[in-house]
Amino acid sequence: MRNLIVLLLATLSFSVLAQSPKVEIDTKNNSDREKAVIPLLEELLEEYDLSKWIFTKKVRIEERVIPHSHPILTLNTRYGREDKVQLLSTFIHEQLHWYVDDNTDWEKKAIAEFKTKYKDVPYKNVAGARDEYSTYLHLIVCYLEYRSMASLIGEKDAKQLMWNQTHYTWIYNKVIDDMAYIGKVLKKNKLNLVD
Repeated sequence: MRNLIVLLLATLSFSVLAQSPKVEIDTKNNSDREKAVIPLLEELLEEYDLSKWIFTKKVRIEERVIPHSHPILTLNTRYGREDKVQLLSTFIHEQLHWYVDDNTDWEKKAIAEFKTKYKDVPYKNVAGARDEYSTYLHLIVCYLEYRSMASLIGEKDAKQLMWNQTHYTWIYNKVIDDMAYIGKVLKKNKLNLVD
């Protein structure tokens, strides 16, 4: 019986460590601040099964940059140990851009539906994205980010995380306020990765 318990624990330990696919992480400038983010991201990759959300396996850490998804998923250095959940959310957000890019036909259909409900969207400010199209696109990405985080850290904490964002504020508020509508549009257009 003891051998069975030891074998079970070893199997569980291995499965926890092997949950997320291997991600190659490098730095832009090899600075201390950039290198400090690598172990935090590696811890998250070990702690959570992120296999559902990994669409590109190359990640770069760069100081003083806005996180972005393409051409290489790039994260900045604003994350300390106390910001691990925000790092996780940003990592998933940028991965989700790759997912949506792999489904552009469905993306365009969902955005066309959003344009009928949300006729005037903010952009070029903290409420929206860089342009009108990007604001509509981020309704998809931010909804999926919220649903992803809810499945990983719980609904209440994910909602608080979205409310605390200092960018895309209109978008995150729509995601929370119009969750059922946005979820329905994404499901109809086969972009319901998490639901």
